[in-house]
Amino acid sequence: MAGHLVTALGASAATAEAFSDLATLRHMLRFEAALADAAAKAGLIPKRAAVVIAKACDPSLYDPVSLAAAARRSATLTVPLVKALTEEVAKRDAAAAGYVHWGATSQDVIDTAMVLQLGEALPPLLKAADGIVGSFAKLAKEHRATPMLGRTLLQPATPLALGQKIAGWASDIDRAKRRLALSFAETQVLQFGGASGSLTALGRDAEPVMKALAKALKLALPPGPWFTQRVRVAALAQDCALLVGTLAKASRDISLMMQIEVGEAAEPAGPGRGGSSTMPHKRNPVGAALVLSAATRAPMLAAAIVAGLPQEHERALGGWQAEWPTIATLVETLGSAVEAMAEVAEGLTIDPDALQANMDAAEAAVLAERATFLLARKIGKQKAGALVEKALAQGGSFVEALGQLDKELADEAALLGYSPKFVDRQLADLKRKR
Repeated sequence: MAGHLVTALGASAATAEAFSDLATLRHMLRFEAALADAAAKAGLIPKRAAVVIAKACDPSLYDPVSLAAAARRSATLTVPLVKALTEEVAKRDAAAAGYVHWGATSQDVIDTAMVLQLGEALPPLLKAADGIVGSFAKLAKEHRATPMLGRTLLQPATPLALGQKIAGWASDIDRAKRRLALSFAETQVLQFGGASGSLTALGRDAEPVMKALAKALKLALPPGPWFTQRVRVAALAQDCALLVGTLAKASRDISLMMQIEVGEAAEPAGPGRGGSSTMPHKRNPVGAALVLSAATRAPMLAAAIVAGLPQEHERALGGWQAEWPTIATLVETLGSAVEAMAEVAEGLTIDPDALQANMDAAEAAVLAERATFLLARKIGKQKAGALVEKALAQGGSFVEALGQLDKELADEAALLGYSPKFVDRQLADLKRKR
């Protein structure tokens, strides 16, 4: 496992904690304790044994380093953990040790632990993403009619309201967040099928045991085990990547607007934020950098999960084993992006003077389309196009070269067209869906 220094730019501390060694052991042992209790309630094992097993399910009693080494020899962490748990129970009650892991299989423990970890990690990220949407929606409303230079193919184009650009960020982030919320909810199910999915070891008591186990872990009980049916996990992975991508779209725009020769926006400042090791004048878009870094990694991580969907028979060889570490890294990557963008969205500042100066500098690009259509009403589109092209070729002031339409071209409201109303529409849609 990479150290915290190596992963500092790729994972938020809060999200990484959900997949830490201690959290992993805690969730796996939660399953074992709950299973023992459920089996005892069904009369399959003595109640005293369940109590002893529960007391031994303390994650601080186990050594992650030795467990990790042993896991590589069995291709699953469950085998060495169950062995260690059995030994720990035997110290307390030799007879109780015979009832550890009753009727379960390795994948029951691993998959359920992963589900529980997702339940710990994702709700705070979804809430933070909702906060990002709210921050951008507020900023979009403030700049409902603030004109800015539109840019297509990285070149000056017609103007639009800054609020429309920001509302677009908010809309897509919200759309991705809602998709992730749905796919996350579908993952919150118990995995419990025993050796090959039939729970044969539990006999007629399979149903009460699995119901009690699901209830204890606060998970839904699916219609059947999903050992090699992994669409739930793959959908979650894809939606994590989509959310990172929507955050990165906003980050890309913000970083371009922050270039000093553009100067239209700035990330929030703070001690040590955005500095350079050699150039004290710099104010780097560090939040955008973290999000864009996440966006470089997330699609490949999600693709690895999707690539593992064709899993063999009732237990996969390789595809399943690739999921847990990949999902953990992907969710940590999402956490890094959400944490970085939450700070940016809340403190993003706009320079209206720079917005106007950049429009003034690209006068011809800003006005050419409108001038063409204003003239076309009087002299036809072909003649209007030729006249505008001639004015553009002369250089200097486009308006002066054109020699007319001064008042019409100076009409800022007309220049923005429907853009402010698009802001209203997008914000209304956000309010309705949130």
